[in-house]
Amino acid sequence: MTAVPSGWRGLWDVRRARLWLVACVAAAWLPALGAPLQRWWDFSAFYAGGHFAFTPELTRLAPILQFQAANDLPPTPWVYPAWLAIFYVPFAALPYDLAAALHFAIQLGVLLVAALLGARLAGIPRSWALLGTLAWAPAAAGVISGQNTAVALLLVVLAAMALEAGRPWLAGLWTGILAYKPQLAAPVALTLAWRGAWRAVLVIVAALGVQYLLGVLATGGDWGWPAAWLDSLRAYNAADFSENGWQAISLPAVLGRITLGGGEPGSLTGPAVVGYVVGALIVLRCLPALRSWSPARAIALGCAAGLIVSPHAWVYDAALLLPAVAVFALDARDRGWPWQDRWLLAAAYALAVTWPLGGPLDKAGVALVLVVVLAPFALLGWWPFRWTRAGAAQAAPAEA
Repeated sequence: MTAVPSGWRGLWDVRRARLWLVACVAAAWLPALGAPLQRWWDFSAFYAGGHFAFTPELTRLAPILQFQAANDLPPTPWVYPAWLAIFYVPFAALPYDLAAALHFAIQLGVLLVAALLGARLAGIPRSWALLGTLAWAPAAAGVISGQNTAVALLLVVLAAMALEAGRPWLAGLWTGILAYKPQLAAPVALTLAWRGAWRAVLVIVAALGVQYLLGVLATGGDWGWPAAWLDSLRAYNAADFSENGWQAISLPAVLGRITLGGGEPGSLTGPAVVGYVVGALIVLRCLPALRSWSPARAIALGCAAGLIVSPHAWVYDAALLLPAVAVFALDARDRGWPWQDRWLLAAAYALAVTWPLGGPLDKAGVALVLVVVLAPFALLGWWPFRWTRAGAAQAAPAEA
């Protein structure tokens, strides 16, 4: 950081910024102490998926819920593409708590690897990249809750690195693997297509074909497993949104929940439609930058824009905002770290840490939604972040 203004504008010098991030690390990872008592939350779904791998029951809700009830596990159904369950078979062979702790350690390691590779890609000092990643509460939430968004973040970083290196086919491969979370892979895939990276798109299609065949294997030979999987998703969606909807961070889900108490991810009725329309307008405004910016920046912006309109995005999925945070920090450095940038980053980390309050406050929502919605505005220098336009203009175009 360069010269610091006097008074409150200069509050966030290097020392205070580091202390603030350390405090955010402590707050973000504190819930890990209660993970064993809560039976590791969402990991129950992945453990059950590994248990039912290679059987038709994998894509059915009832057998999985019965298994979880019989083993005193949280009732969290398997709602991922069938093929992913194959990778959880080794975990299901272990005692539950040991498997969950091992999964926690692996996800934490993956998160750190993603931070280090992202630091190399962006040219950020490794110490700051690690600190900034660990302090980002959604990334911590994914690891602690037994989710795997750390893997999604790593795949996004790898795709950006491949595209920067002029290997679109490899970027397509990483994006195809990311399709285990379709709502997160879609923005990256569409960014690649919009930039004309057709070799990447072809590899994504091929990867989806391989995943279908792996899904047949994972369901014990059920060639129609996608239909059964989608039926399970539809059956579980309403219950999931009723129980966990306070974690929603996309515009359609948030508007559908807090306005009339209705709507759910993916619905096309009521206020959710307003969320899709507003989100689509924001995405449309991002299209020129998605094509002209350098590959890594474009993917970061694509991930940020995709979270706004996602039919299903919970708090931990906002781990994919970290590339956008890195891009903003780089532009802030190039602008000489104006006080507005310092305060904006501090506020983003503060809002991210407060996401657990969305549970007790219920329909008051999650403050993280503000960060999700405003991220493209800050990156592109739209109102009210017009001082950042200098950074947006410095985003050099590059061919995919």
